[in-house]
Amino acid sequence: MGAVLYILLGWLLTVLACYAAGALLLSRMAPLWSRQEAVALRFISGAGVYGVLIFLCGLLPIYSRALFVAWPLLLAAAAWRTGAFRLPEESLPDLPAAHRRILWIMAPFAVLYLANAMAPEVSPDGSSYHLGLIAKYYRDRTLTPITVNLYAALSQGMEMLFLSAFSIGRHSASALVHFTYLLTLPWLLLCFARRYAMPSAGVAAALLVFCSPVVGLDGISAYNDVAAACLYFALFQLLRRMEEHPEARGLWVLAGVLGGAAYGLKYTLAPALILAALWIGWLHRRRALCPLAVLSASALPFVAPWIVRNTLWWHNPLAPFFNKWFPNPFVQPWFEAEYRLHMAKYSLTSFTQLPLEVTVHGASLNGLLGPIFLLTPLALLALRTREGRRLLLAAAFALSTYPSNIGTRFLIPALPFLALALGQTLSYVRWLPFAVVALHAALSWPDVIPAYANRWAWRLEKIVWKDALRVRDSEHYLVSHLPAYPLTRRLDELVPPGRRILGFGQIPEAYSNRDYLVAFQSAEGNRLRDIILTPLVLESQPTRRVRLQFPSTRQKKIRIVQNRNDPGGQWFVTEAHLFSGDREIIRSPHWRLRAQPSNYNVQSAFDNSFVTRWASEEGRYAGMFIEVDFGENETLDHVDLTLSPDQPWDTFHVEVPGAAPASWTRLQTQVKMTDLVAPVGLRRAAIEELLLRNIEYLITAESDYAAADFYQNRAIWGLEPLAEAGAYRLFRLQSTAEYQNGGKERK
Repeated sequence: MGAVLYILLGWLLTVLACYAAGALLLSRMAPLWSRQEAVALRFISGAGVYGVLIFLCGLLPIYSRALFVAWPLLLAAAAWRTGAFRLPEESLPDLPAAHRRILWIMAPFAVLYLANAMAPEVSPDGSSYHLGLIAKYYRDRTLTPITVNLYAALSQGMEMLFLSAFSIGRHSASALVHFTYLLTLPWLLLCFARRYAMPSAGVAAALLVFCSPVVGLDGISAYNDVAAACLYFALFQLLRRMEEHPEARGLWVLAGVLGGAAYGLKYTLAPALILAALWIGWLHRRRALCPLAVLSASALPFVAPWIVRNTLWWHNPLAPFFNKWFPNPFVQPWFEAEYRLHMAKYSLTSFTQLPLEVTVHGASLNGLLGPIFLLTPLALLALRTREGRRLLLAAAFALSTYPSNIGTRFLIPALPFLALALGQTLSYVRWLPFAVVALHAALSWPDVIPAYANRWAWRLEKIVWKDALRVRDSEHYLVSHLPAYPLTRRLDELVPPGRRILGFGQIPEAYSNRDYLVAFQSAEGNRLRDIILTPLVLESQPTRRVRLQFPSTRQKKIRIVQNRNDPGGQWFVTEAHLFSGDREIIRSPHWRLRAQPSNYNVQSAFDNSFVTRWASEEGRYAGMFIEVDFGENETLDHVDLTLSPDQPWDTFHVEVPGAAPASWTRLQTQVKMTDLVAPVGLRRAAIEELLLRNIEYLITAESDYAAADFYQNRAIWGLEPLAEAGAYRLFRLQSTAEYQNGGKERK
């Protein structure tokens, strides 16, 4: 029972801090809001303020449980002493009795959601990077730069709140913070409906959103999509209120706070700030400079921390995206392009599959809205009303970033607007909204979903009070929901602190205190994966030697230049050797290497290793080059390039400095290709390269491309099996001395 108390304490203290910060912020705006609206807006706006406060604390190594107990109490004391907790006198009109009764449909769903939120956190992304990152921050007591996980470069306003709750109640307390947003969202919808005299539409929208399977599952997990919907709708509600009080400077400030906090919560909410600017510009068409300046100044403290952090740590203010604009050694442009393509398509073969996938099937796009949302096109009929046009405009802004990631949960920010517009349409028939939401609730209950959805649909399954209250051992629940959990828990026992572990896929790293590097999440990880897979992928092995012969010349610099344009493929060079006749020009410390476009990994083409390659990290195009500056004049007449068979071999020429400054002269270059036999010992060489890069442990899953070979040929690789749990194995990489002595010389 003690664990449950800590979970509840971590949750409630974090919510108290948010509410108190919001009460202090809104204390001078009380006349503009009803008491019902003020409760929600205090929490939502205060969460943004508290998140920035936690971020600033992380600039020093002071993260601790004591800090996250003290801040809520200090903020609450300040709000109490200043009278900020007092609610406004205005109260919204009551809902009709019939509407209040239909809202009781929410009750069983609220019980379902609360139980699952309190249960151990098992969501795929929540248990891996959302909480894995903040667990590391908490261990290190500061905001540690993490450049081997692209998700660490995203804005982390929600993760800052998770950190506060995690310090006291661990994983479940963090999930409960997001659950608070799940409770707040229908409250906001009802407040809007009560203020603007659309009770049927408001009740329908609240139930459509709250009972939606993907909304419920997302809202009880350590995610941020339901929080994003709350922020978006709160900002819309504020802008709508601004039409009635256009000169209220407090609303300009609050719009900036909410818009900036939206960016700080999630990059894809940037259009919310644009919407606010356009709305204010429209309201103040002839004198918009002052309100827009106030909006910008108010948003800046919530936007700037993430831009400055990424500029300093990732060399890219918009990391992990736009890496072609801001080249850096942490995320390759080619990977970003492939990542974007995957997120824009998933496994769909046609976009005509999208409506059924997000509403009924629920497997390919990770979750389902519910079959009733097939009626969403009827929301367009709300264009006939003033409120409907505003709702659909806001929905368009919320949907503007959806094509970048078509997962079902990325529709959640637009859902409140669409649900209200749909509710307006349904309200033209008096009984229709109630019938539709009753059917929606029935179809969204966990026991009913398997009757129509894909068996692998991401969804809640049942009420889990025994697991929520820790009556049953949490280990059983975690093992049944997270296949990699048993092995993850053993990492703390088998891997010494400070050692790095490489894997090909995500594991619930939030439940381990060790540093785990996922191969696909960074440039370094991609290079490590390329190294260890080279012995098994024929297309990556060095089986071609290309000789670039040119008239003997004495030069200080030389360039190997690409001739071909091929946006679909990268230029790889395994090794480059320079010769004068039969004499190889041995690399010296005076050499300076440069490559265009990717200069970060050019050393790999000159390191005498057959398992490392330099990569252009963009599609091939004419003019790319590798440049060697010898530091002094050298005589040479040919260059040998060792290439993999996936590279065209007849597309190069050699250039040397021209007579004019910064000019280059193309030499007459003869190209000849010779086939080579793949070198022996590539497996062992790959392990040695990983050890040089401080990778000492490897986790594989049965589904990984090379898993069978790693295990069957573990003696050849130099991999020592340490643990096996289900489909997962943990290996320790053996050094050359250990490998040669049969593993007798352990570190």
